[in-house]
Amino acid sequence: MFRLLQFIFNIRVFLVFICLELFCIWCIVSRNPYQGAAYFSTSSELVGSTLAMNKSITEYFSLTDINQQLAHENAELKNKLREEIQKNKIQADTSVSILKIKQFNFSVARVINNSTAHENNFFTLDKGLKDGVAIGMGVVSPNGIAGQIKACTEHFSTAISVLNTKWSVSARVKNTKADGIIQWDIKDASIVKFTNVGRHHKIKVGDTIVTSGYKDALFPEGMLIGKITNISEEGGAYWNIDVKLATDYTALDYVFIIKNTLKKEIDSLETPFKPEARK
Repeated sequence: MFRLLQFIFNIRVFLVFICLELFCIWCIVSRNPYQGAAYFSTSSELVGSTLAMNKSITEYFSLTDINQQLAHENAELKNKLREEIQKNKIQADTSVSILKIKQFNFSVARVINNSTAHENNFFTLDKGLKDGVAIGMGVVSPNGIAGQIKACTEHFSTAISVLNTKWSVSARVKNTKADGIIQWDIKDASIVKFTNVGRHHKIKVGDTIVTSGYKDALFPEGMLIGKITNISEEGGAYWNIDVKLATDYTALDYVFIIKNTLKKEIDSLETPFKPEARK
């Protein structure tokens, strides 16, 4: 014990230096968006292979559960498609259905690292630039939205989680079409705030919250976010609304990366009208 303490004492200057270096790196990454993005990109590539291997070993012992889950989800999707066809009598050769099919493409990815215990959480995926992944793409789980791609390397990508105080998404009440913003407030990993909803809107506990399709068309309209669990008055013109998330972010496994094939066309049309373009 004495020798250990003596050894630590002898290298105390070096240990202080390392601590200061780590503190400086943390300050740079957390306070500067560009350096932060570079850090996420570099770290994703360095640790991605290790995380992927660890994930593969873990999954080997749970293949049965995964297959059952995928089979169940596949059956649900088939049922929903059949119900939608019967309900709306969708014709495959109509321009509307063709446009919907072409605008959004979904590709499967596996979560190989995930954080939920911090103020600004993220998760890492085993798909990257070679798979067509790009910064800004939306990510959804089988149960609802998950986040947005922030950084990419050749084989991996890192996404901002919904459980991130610096990220928000446009949403609406499914039945009333009341629009607002979804954002996490740290208090609970399963609850987010639904803000900017005027008190003139008639909403109730149990109402379903879905994506609106706004905000750079990150997600298609109508993707599930969660259900309202609490409504109170803020004292102003807006409701104070809590939403129970449909996705369990502590158990993210397989997700879908969304590519909006019409995004460039939409951006080129809207860019001249944005405030920063008129300066």
